[in-house]
Amino acid sequence: MRKQYVFLLAESTEMRKQSSILRKQYAFLLAESTEMRKQSSILRKQYVFLLAEFTEMRKQSSILRKQCAFLLAEFTEMRKQSSILRKNL
Repeated sequence: MRKQYVFLLAESTEMRKQSSILRKQYAFLLAESTEMRKQSSILRKQYVFLLAEFTEMRKQSSILRKQCAFLLAEFTEMRKQSSILRKNL
């Protein structure tokens, strides 16, 4: 009976050690998970901001392309008019 008690006491001690290790690992993993969620939240906000910036840049680029096309057409027309004026002089 005494041998059984000593064996069970040793088993209980070992199980408490393992339980303590598991609790520490769980606390560490929980902290890691919390940090990862925070980082994920930050990255989502940055993504939304960058997407909005990209959309605005595309709009601005479209406006600039239209302005360039207009200026090119104006320049071409002015060259034609200049050529006609030179011929008439």
